[in-house]
Parts: sequence; structure tokens; C-alpha cells
Amino acid sequence: MSTGPRSFRLAYVGLGSNVDPAHHLAMALEQLGRQFGGLECSPVCRSPAAGYTGPDYWNLCVAFETALPARALKTCLKQIEQCLGREPDEPRHMPKILDADLLLLGDETAAEPPLPHPEILTRAYVLGPLAMLVPDLRLPGSSVRLGDLWRRFEGRDTLRVLVPAPFSCPRSR
Repeated sequence: MSTGPRSFRLAYVGLGSNVDPAHHLAMALEQLGRQFGGLECSPVCRSPAAGYTGPDYWNLCVAFETALPARALKTCLKQIEQCLGREPDEPRHMPKILDADLLLLGDETAAEPPLPHPEILTRAYVLGPLAMLVPDLRLPGSSVRLGDLWRRFEGRDTLRVLVPAPFSCPRSR
């Protein structure tokens, strides 16, 4: 039984790597570009590993339109992680080939997957790239713009924009 046409929504995805990050993030962008096209990317930022001593992470945020529901999109992101070599059950605090997290999906709020992603408001490497990409965006239910949240964020000095950009953002299918 069909439920009618699905509407497209903007998805915002956080990407991070600290294992050959230029290569793995470029590969992730290539796969996302093939699957969704029309990617918009934040600057790539460097930040210290969180929760353990390890190489610095490179992080960025990408936006694209999708009709996929949140759970299907999260599954797609986990498949990209695994395709690039990430083990599905690896510990949280260790070097990562790729970490791909669904941050926002339109104005959807949900418990599973958690939307908006809870680390948006607590981690510089999540909020910073997202705010750089869409500074005027407001989280669902909030009247405060992401750019304003980022300007007031304690710990924002831990994030460094990589200049020149280490790779380009694919824009089409």
C-alpha cells in the first residue's frame, strides 16, 4: 500500500576521521555525492581527539536533500562507514576511519535516531562545522540561530579551519 509521494527534506550529516582523514573524508563525500547529489559542505576543521589521546580529527558537515526516513538514512551512513573499513562494533574512544552522524533531518525531532543529534550543542567539532555551513538555521523548537550558538560556544578555540581546503565538495550525481 502506497502512502503517497515522499517529500524531500534537508539532511545535515557530520563527518569525521583521524585515520588518513584526507583520503577517507574525500571517499565519503564521493559516495554521498553519488547517492544524493547536490552536496553542500562546510569548511574542513581540525580538532583534538575527544575522550582519548590520539591523532587530531578532521571534521566537516554536509547537507543534501533526501526523501529517506531518518532510520534508513542512518543505515546508509553506517554502510558508508563500513564500506571504508570501519568495524561496526568498534569502541567509541579510538581512532576512526570514518564517523558519519545524522545531525538534522528537516525539522524532525525523534528519540531514535536522536534528532536533533545531542552532540550539536556539546561538541565544538559538531556545532562549529554545522554553524559554518548554515549560520542562520535554528534547531527545531529553538529561536536561536546556529551562528549565534557557535559565537557563544565555550571551547570553540579547539577547532581550526584547514586552509587551503584539503579537497572539494562534489555537487552532482
